[in-house]
Amino acid sequence: MKQRIGILILLVALLCGCATSRKLTKQPAWQTANVSNCTATVTMDSMAYTIGCAMQVMRDSLVIISLRPMMNIEIGRLEITPGQALAIDKINHQYTAVELTKTLPLVPKIRWNDLQAFAAAEKAQKGDSVTLNYAYKGHLLRLNLTYGDIAYDAPILIRRLNVDKYKYVDTFLPE
Repeated sequence: MKQRIGILILLVALLCGCATSRKLTKQPAWQTANVSNCTATVTMDSMAYTIGCAMQVMRDSLVIISLRPMMNIEIGRLEITPGQALAIDKINHQYTAVELTKTLPLVPKIRWNDLQAFAAAEKAQKGDSVTLNYAYKGHLLRLNLTYGDIAYDAPILIRRLNVDKYKYVDTFLPE
């Protein structure tokens, strides 16, 4: 069950890029983006989870999605680069990593620019919502994200998490 939640979080992050590809025409000129106080509701079949999250983006290099259910305490995070996605479950001290090229059989339309635009809230304002639906092996996955505060080119502190103290968990992604 714990592995499925970690994998679910990874899939949600990868799904995020699919919805923005139709809307983007021109990217605004920003180098960093900080999107905080967001609310995400993830529904898998009939089970729903609502969680707070924040996203930090360094253009063309790194997207960090931080899961914070209450009192701004981080319980998990996704660190995504143009080549790799890293999902970290801080509660169970485990993580998984996957190359983005290996996600193509699951999410064939994902592109780095779309994922970056989603996390940076390009073409969005505070209070806007995005809903994504995805079916995989008979399961329906739905993500509804409501954007919170959005700041571009503000000073941000991005620290990648050292996973040495976490246990690696293999994913079920096809080879």
